[in-house]
Amino acid sequence: MSNITSSNYVNLERLTFLIDGVFAITMTLLVLELRPPEEGVTNLSESLHGMLPRLYIYFIAFYSIANYWVVHQRMFRHITSADSVMLWLTMLGLLFITLIPVSTAIVGRFPGEKIAAACFSVNCFLQALTNWGFWFYVEDRASQFAIHSEPRILKITTQVWFVISIGWLLSIGFSFLNPFIAYLSWVLWPNLVAIWGKRQRQQLINVRDQ
Repeated sequence: MSNITSSNYVNLERLTFLIDGVFAITMTLLVLELRPPEEGVTNLSESLHGMLPRLYIYFIAFYSIANYWVVHQRMFRHITSADSVMLWLTMLGLLFITLIPVSTAIVGRFPGEKIAAACFSVNCFLQALTNWGFWFYVEDRASQFAIHSEPRILKITTQVWFVISIGWLLSIGFSFLNPFIAYLSWVLWPNLVAIWGKRQRQQLINVRDQ
């Protein structure tokens, strides 16, 4: 650890505990908005039907947060040390994670509104962009912060987050064209990029094993 100054050293275990806690609380907060409409309904059937938009966005938001956590815990094992820049990039990413219940509530209450859809897209774009910045920083300093990892794996991770960021950026435009196109992109784009990233990693492993 001679290449890490004491002023920049970050306790990875404590950072991981904080991240897990933020994700757990944020995923729990999502369900608070999952309730029947309070106005404009006269019976249970109408109430349940009115919940459908909120239920849809709840599933998307929950999946998005869960996917961020899965990717984070899978890739964070590559990190062997961290500095204050990585710490604050992580804090910035958590900021946008904690805002997801807010943007989810906005879409749930105004499912057909273009601005509502744009709020969720902007939220997720900023979160993905922060992740890209984090992994770009790690990739650029792999010999210091990921000493046991294959640099090409880190490069693929950086590329994946960059492409995901582009997708969320495009979804902002989709939101103002047609919110329902944006809703579809929220589901399809991250999954398609994840499949692409997985294939890239598998190809790298196959070449390395030959």
